Amino acid sequence: MKKELRDKFGRKVTYLRLSITDRCNFKCFYCKPIKDFKYIPHGEILRYEDLLFLAETLKEYGVEKIRLTGGEPFVRKGFLNFLFSLKKIFPNIYITTNGYFLKESVGKLKKIGIKGLNVSLDTLKRELFKEITKVDALDKVLAGIEEAIKERLSLKINTVLMKKSRGEIIDLIKFASERKIPIRFIELMPISSRVKKEFLSENEAKEIIKKHYSLIPIDEKIGIGPSRYLKVPENNGVIGFISALTHNFCETCDKIRITSDGKLRVCLALDDEISIKEAVLKRDVKELISLIKNALDKKPFSHNMSIYDQISGKNMYQIGG
Repeated sequence: MKKELRDKFGRKVTYLRLSITDRCNFKCFYCKPIKDFKYIPHGEILRYEDLLFLAETLKEYGVEKIRLTGGEPFVRKGFLNFLFSLKKIFPNIYITTNGYFLKESVGKLKKIGIKGLNVSLDTLKRELFKEITKVDALDKVLAGIEEAIKERLSLKINTVLMKKSRGEIIDLIKFASERKIPIRFIELMPISSRVKKEFLSENEAKEIIKKHYSLIPIDEKIGIGPSRYLKVPENNGVIGFISALTHNFCETCDKIRITSDGKLRVCLALDDEISIKEAVLKRDVKELISLIKNALDKKPFSHNMSIYDQISGKNMYQIGG
């Protein structure tokens, strides 16, 4: 009998988002909205050997793709060496990063054979970048992107839609299209805080774009995420939208999330986390899979997120996005 994981609606789990740390050198307002945030103590974080066991087990149960997230994954000591080991188990490794450590890591990432990188870039203006991230690091992030392009790593730009940067949407599209990389616009989600003040919808962004460009839907699947892509014929650009609030994609959800301290989250909007840490530490495959299946039985068909609410007791940096 084929080993697989499915929820009660028949959706098969093929995608694991694995947070390896809750630490990040940026303090983006939509991820860390409070000043006195507390990181998980180092001793409570799953060790790399635990993560390898977890990845190997889930691969046996039908997981095909793994995305490593944080916090910022590159801040964890030994991350690149961990990638070498993980690649032996899992050929399809993807990483989401803020790009700060990218330039000096590109050579090793290419050698390892990373399948794809998503780099966060919300603005091309230095002062606004500092306002959003609380770090003066735009030049360093841009240098990392250029180095990754030079070495022909598979790359996408992730841009969070917000009112304060709506005037840069066209410039960001130009930036990506000139470098022949896709850009994905992501709606703010009410995970870390209420987002009404800064929320900018997909439809509002499209209205801005249509004043400058045509948008043609792309039918074929690009990447592993839920983004829906469009082509810009005027510059051969590729634009994606991840719009969990206004155009949710729950019916096709194939993912689970695991936090750096071993909590399973079957839906980003569902706070009912289940600890799988003990089963992982004991290397108890039967217990681990039983816990995951029980959690999947509670997975809703769709979320109930709204721009008027804060739906999570945790912040995004603690969940892994």
